[in-house]
Amino acid sequence: MSNWKNVNNWHWVNKNCLKWAQGWFSEQLVGLEAEKDGNKARISKMVDCSGDVDLNQRKGKIITIYDVVLKLNWEGTLADGTEVTGSLNIPEIAHDTDSDDYVFEISINDDNNAKSAIKPVIRKNLTPLLIKKFEAFSAAMIKENCEDVYIESEKMGQATPPRLASPAVAHATTASSTTSTSTSAPAPSATPKKVNTTSLTDKEEFQTSAHELYETLTDAQRASIWTRGHVKLTQQVGSTYEFFNGNVTGEMLELIPDKKIVQTWRLRSWPAGHYSKVTMELEQGSDSVTLKISQTGIPVGEEEIVQTNWSGYYWRAIKGSFGYGANF
Repeated sequence: MSNWKNVNNWHWVNKNCLKWAQGWFSEQLVGLEAEKDGNKARISKMVDCSGDVDLNQRKGKIITIYDVVLKLNWEGTLADGTEVTGSLNIPEIAHDTDSDDYVFEISINDDNNAKSAIKPVIRKNLTPLLIKKFEAFSAAMIKENCEDVYIESEKMGQATPPRLASPAVAHATTASSTTSTSTSAPAPSATPKKVNTTSLTDKEEFQTSAHELYETLTDAQRASIWTRGHVKLTQQVGSTYEFFNGNVTGEMLELIPDKKIVQTWRLRSWPAGHYSKVTMELEQGSDSVTLKISQTGIPVGEEEIVQTNWSGYYWRAIKGSFGYGANF
């Protein structure tokens, strides 16, 4: 991006995006519909969208911070032709809300036992469509508003590194992206210590194409969005990379566009000079891509920490930033 602003105040740039959010939610949510057993429901109107929606650029990191309340109207038809209307309130849509934590308050106008048959359609079939849109909100916000807060890379300061998971908290935060540990690096050693190692395998599904996911994992500009900071990354075999201000480093060993990524990978806290090997294979499905990952050479005792960091700092961050969440 060639144009940039606020050079002398690059430490903190803020943009209020509430009006944009109101338009985005209305455009994305109104018209969503679901059906089950002949009962149909669709979002007919956005009544209210209020709260805080801000896009920040702080020391080279683009950050979305938002907490909004949504009130929607819906309309539906029962299997016998009865027309039903009502409202759907979502008291909190925030940047740190998990997909399982959204609350949906469903109200039916002139409610009675017969009309209540529409509620399962809304709760089980329509709200998952809303959640999928909520997961895409952050990426859309960055894409459509970042020009006003973007600073060229050579003007950026050093991004604050994330705090990676530690053994004390790894078990309690396996499903969370807010893992923590000390980021201090050990003193360098003249010769790498012999390390007992183990391995792990896993797979994750993304609602996108293999091409888009490959680019998200290997393109520096995209990686800077989901890591929320400076990265060093090129799509060249033999090149080195750095994520999270050097907390994760390695070398690209093999790159097959849209199909395979092989790299060395280490956490800063590992014994000096010790690297694991990560193989990612992308399998394109009809409407999603499955990423299969295998990692060897993990220091014994670190496997749970590593798994937590893949889940939180990689997969969940990518889905939250680009809207590649599960298809409900």
